[in-house]
Amino acid sequence: MKYLTVLLIFAPVAIIGRLFFSDWPPTLLFISSALAVIPAAGILGQATEELAVHTGPRLGGLMNATLGNAAELIITIFAIRAGLLELVKASITGSILGNVLLIMGFSVLVGGIRHGEQRFDHTQAGVDATQLLLAVMALAIPSLFFFAHTETEGPVEWLSLGTAIAMLVIYALGLIFAFRQANPEPALAHATQEAHHGGWPLSRTIGLLLASTALIAWLSEILVGTVEHTVAVLGVSEFFIGII
Repeated sequence: MKYLTVLLIFAPVAIIGRLFFSDWPPTLLFISSALAVIPAAGILGQATEELAVHTGPRLGGLMNATLGNAAELIITIFAIRAGLLELVKASITGSILGNVLLIMGFSVLVGGIRHGEQRFDHTQAGVDATQLLLAVMALAIPSLFFFAHTETEGPVEWLSLGTAIAMLVIYALGLIFAFRQANPEPALAHATQEAHHGGWPLSRTIGLLLASTALIAWLSEILVGTVEHTVAVLGVSEFFIGII
């Protein structure tokens, strides 16, 4: 992470170029903001992990799951406001593939190499697996309905909206279930506390959390505002950029 922090030098380049130099190439602003988002998202993730230490293992796990994708969520919100729906769909696809396959695979591999045996809360793992299955179904059902009824878009939109609402309800119920569970295994809590011994103070954690969120929001606005010009110049599709 400390090596990626160097990329933060691109943040003032993107912001100053957007505010004071309207004649700067949009592609330069796009690349600068994209590079600066990487360490900003890393700081946000690290601050979330440190805040999780102060709140306990169960609430901390929920915060990691919720705020871990905050950077993607912020970019998605700005992209929706700009009407870049292809970029949004690609971003969601890339986020799912990255978290479920790449990050999960590396986590299991590295954790197994380093610790040998890893312990998980089997009840919460079962709930998470069920929610993952429901999320896959929520993406698949509207898609199948669209291919079966290509002549009408209205029913597909209503089905997608209903599915999205249902997934939000299921997520909220999952949070309630996690809070009402008994405390996690003492060994898990003890291991978490030892792994983060000597971490950040709470004031620094909250400050960096807020600052990184604000920076990501600002950079996301610049990123989304220049993506169409960048797509035209580089000759790539919005879907490709969204996946990345």
